[in-house]
Order: sequence, then structure tokens, then C-alpha cells
Amino acid sequence: MLVGGLPWLSFGAVLCLGEEFEGGECVWKDGLEGLVASAEFRDRVYQVEHRYYPGALEIGIRTELDGVETRVFRKMADSNRGLFKVIVDGKPTTDRIKNSGEIPEVSKMTPIIVNTMQDADPSVGRIADTIARHLGIRPNINMYTSPPHSVGLTAHHDPQDVFVIQVSGSKTWLVCDPIGPGRSLPTRVSDDPSHDLYYRYSTKDLEGATCREYELNIGDILYMPRGTIHAPATHKNSSVHLTVGIDGDFTWGDFFKGVARSGGFEKPRESLSTLFTCLPQRYLTRMQPFLYLSLFLHLLLSLHLFSTYFL
Repeated sequence: MLVGGLPWLSFGAVLCLGEEFEGGECVWKDGLEGLVASAEFRDRVYQVEHRYYPGALEIGIRTELDGVETRVFRKMADSNRGLFKVIVDGKPTTDRIKNSGEIPEVSKMTPIIVNTMQDADPSVGRIADTIARHLGIRPNINMYTSPPHSVGLTAHHDPQDVFVIQVSGSKTWLVCDPIGPGRSLPTRVSDDPSHDLYYRYSTKDLEGATCREYELNIGDILYMPRGTIHAPATHKNSSVHLTVGIDGDFTWGDFFKGVARSGGFEKPRESLSTLFTCLPQRYLTRMQPFLYLSLFLHLLLSLHLFSTYFL
């Protein structure tokens, strides 16, 4: 396992923090809920670095997700057609699918995206509820189906933290550490190549980047913080995977500004300026972890009660 980008070794063996060493690699044994609830994930991985968790998805959830693409394809109608998109030349479009009867044939030729899956299938909705319980944000979940020997979205980064869950088949992911604007944990992107928030990358852009390939199989989970570059592709097998996007805009920077505006600092302008000067941008744009915020608010309440009744 990589911690802070470096392999941690102990007496010649890899030290697995919160994981078990099996078959030459660290394997997470506590399932998706155990993962997002763990202190190891929140402290060392969440919004810090990408991490591959082979076989981490619980067997029960895998069983529930079996055939999810067929169930959802059947639900396509005029009212939700805009949620079904075909990927053409590495970008999504909406003008290739006219009705649900066409989807099986289209899916054999080109990748398909179905958006807001958390509202389309109960098994996916339960995954969204699990994430929300521990991270405080109910995620948006998209499904991607890909035929063999196909390329999905070209190399890009997302403005959301992402869990990739492999539902069926297999898919290869090229994952690169953030470069350029991706280093600051962006919460916005732009399709304008001249804009500072442009999020797509050419092969030349990735020269010199630190990249790694992962082969995701059924039950594997890949976590990527905002700004992490990725490019998926299938080879001999078809693939169905879910992309779980943790999308929120309340960052530590927003929190500090709110404290200053509420009079929480003795000299708000000077204190805020000092914070923003001393703290790195990547820290300021981290999201507020739900549990940490709850603990902080409970601490403030306790201090208030103590000062009210005992001072």
C-alpha cells in the first residue's frame, strides 16, 4: 500500500494500515461502508491520494447490482431520455438513442452513460445512502456500460471526489497524479481549453506525470480525489461500472470565511489573511468531512454550555 505516495515497509513486508496483506497486495476486508467509515480512509486517503481496493465491495451489494444495467435500460422513456448518453470521440452526447429498444444494440457498439442512478435503482440508492451517512454528502452516481475494445472518456479530471465500483466485466484505468489546476482540488471545470479550469489532457500533457494502470474486476473499488487524472478503456471484456461522485462546495476555506464573518476571529480581516497565506491551496479547498464538522460543532456547544453554567 502507498501512504503519502511512498511505500511503507516493515521488516521487508508492506505495512497495510486498516487492510490485510494478501496475494502480494493490501486488500480491504470491511466492505464499502467499512471503508468510508474508517479513520484510516478519512485521515490518509480522502482528498489526499487515489487508492485501489481490490475485491472490496461486499458480496451482498455485488448480488444486488447484478443486472442493474438491464433493469435501468428498460426504464428509459421520453421523460428521462436526457439521462442516457452515448460517448462519441471521448465525449458524451445525447442524440444517438431514441428509445429503450435501441439500447441493447447501441451498447454493443459504443459506451453508454446513465446519469443519476441513485434515483433509478434501489440497489444504487442504498450505496448513495451509505456514503451520505459517513461523508455527509449524498453522492450523484452514474453508470457506464462499455463493449469490448472501447475507449471511454478521454484523459480528464473531475471536480468531484470519485469512487469507481466495478459491477461486471473488467476495465483498465490509467490514473495519474494531479498536474496543473488539478493540484488544488478543483470544484469547477471548464470546457474552454484557454480557461484555467480546463480539465482535459492530451498525451503530450501527461509526459512526465506520475501514472499507474489498474485492471478493475467485479467488486473492485478505485477511489480518486478531485483533480486526479484518469482515462478508462476496455479490452477483451465488456464492462459495467458505477462512478460515485462526492460533489459538495463547502470547503475549509469557506468555513474560515464564515467564522470570520460571524466575528469568530478577534481581527477577522488580518486573521483570515494569515490563514490563507499560511495554508496551502490544496488544504483550503478540501471538503469538510462530516464527522469532523460534527465533532467541531459539539465541541463549540460544550464550551458554550461550560462557560454559561460554570464561569
